[in-house]
Amino acid sequence: FGILHGANDLKLIQASNSHAKKKYSFLKVASYYVFFILFCASLFYFLPSLALIAFVLFSGYHFGEQHWSSKFKIQSKTTLWFYTSYGLVVLSLLFVSHPKVVNAVIENITGHYIDPKFYLYLLFFNAVLFGILYLLLARYKRLESNWVKEIFYLIIFLVVFKTASLLWSFAIYFILWHSLPSLVDQIKFLYGGVTKNNIILYLKTSLIYWAISVIGLAGLFLFFGSDSNTFLSFFFSFLAAITFPQSLV
Repeated sequence: FGILHGANDLKLIQASNSHAKKKYSFLKVASYYVFFILFCASLFYFLPSLALIAFVLFSGYHFGEQHWSSKFKIQSKTTLWFYTSYGLVVLSLLFVSHPKVVNAVIENITGHYIDPKFYLYLLFFNAVLFGILYLLLARYKRLESNWVKEIFYLIIFLVVFKTASLLWSFAIYFILWHSLPSLVDQIKFLYGGVTKNNIILYLKTSLIYWAISVIGLAGLFLFFGSDSNTFLSFFFSFLAAITFPQSLV
């Protein structure tokens, strides 16, 4: 599901261009898209530290936007900080729950060691920023949300992260709280509503991209075998290369 929700990026880009009355061929859009993904992937080879920081920030924004965009009455520059701070709270909870494994992944990618206390500081800073922005936006009635339910979700995330491995924790959050809602939004945007026929049509148009991505991931898993830390490093690098264009779509 995580891969599937990103498989229709090309179709989303074409649909967005159609709404904006711009006409670009599929080949041209696909070429730019593949080039951008390869560029993002190359950053992890030439500038791994910068690429990893960018990935965390883009992921934070991407997760926050998916969760909160429908709850806003008015979009503004403040929402960018709001989305990012919320997403970073979720990621920080994940990091705090698995500091040793996260550090192993970071060291494999960048060669740098991070003090586990940094994850606590990151969580505290973004939780405070998110709380302040939430209160301000709610006060000026730009946001409609049940704060009790949102805190409950964060507690659920923490419980899941603490009881599952890093990979399973990320997969559970990514699928249930990000990918499935994103699939619903994409089907609505592309086909006007969520119906059985539209779901089947969506799956058909995504099948080729989904199959290619799954085969690629399976190849990585078979190649690295039991070296789980190295596999995780390449897995998150692969995910990052896809996340960057998704955040812009």
